[in-house]
Amino acid sequence: MKTKDLTAIGSALDEISWYWIGDNYPRLADALRHEIDHGAQPEQVRRYVMQQTQRAELALRCEQAARFLAAQPAID
Repeated sequence: MKTKDLTAIGSALDEISWYWIGDNYPRLADALRHEIDHGAQPEQVRRYVMQQTQRAELALRCEQAARFLAAQPAID
């Protein structure tokens, strides 16, 4: 069976994580936006959050949210 690219689902999950973090941890959302705007990569975000918190679910949500932010057009 051929593997299907499910990019649309991945993008939707990234967006859900961004809004979840914004609703539950607004300071973290601001920090994520700042770091992505200054060149951090989503994978770096996940590793850092995992190192600091040992919370795998939060680290994954942060990576997804960061990926969502990184995919948005730059705002000047």
